[in-house]
Amino acid sequence: MLTVGLVVEGFYDEAAIGELVQKCASSEVKVICRRCENAPKLMKQFPGFLEEFRRAKNGLPVDKAIVIRDADQKNPDNLIGIMRSRIATRNYPFVPHLLVIVNELEAWLIADETAISSVTGRPQKPVSTPEKLNDPKRRLQMLLSDAQITYTAEKAKGIAAAARTDILAARCPSFKRFQEAVIDC
Repeated sequence: MLTVGLVVEGFYDEAAIGELVQKCASSEVKVICRRCENAPKLMKQFPGFLEEFRRAKNGLPVDKAIVIRDADQKNPDNLIGIMRSRIATRNYPFVPHLLVIVNELEAWLIADETAISSVTGRPQKPVSTPEKLNDPKRRLQMLLSDAQITYTAEKAKGIAAAARTDILAARCPSFKRFQEAVIDC
């Protein structure tokens, strides 16, 4: 079994992205997740978590590490450049994949209307370019609220579990990069 070290912002990310790692991997994967609370803390803490991943698998390194944050209306390429600069002088026994979700996790979650329908019990209209939405989190909260459902980490995980990864990859370029980072597990 392969082990993936995962660094994320918050509870919703931990639940949903952990589920998506499992869905995208070609074999069984153990996920060791480190949650940072928000993007600024992630930017400060992820190098330390990557160091921890050197020995996270019973004293051995993880097979792969993924650090993923939301763009939050910032330029994803600039954010990745900043992340790379923070670990530029370090060598790891695994490949650290540094990724940015455009604009936030909820863009991925609303990309598959069938997944939302499975949670709300109501038909949903497809969103062809969810990464262009200004506030996908608010949009998802409204979709769930219309069905009298509160958005929680468990609901995020449920949507991720129901999501079709081919649809997410087709509608969200940042998800496609995530999928490619995971796919060879």
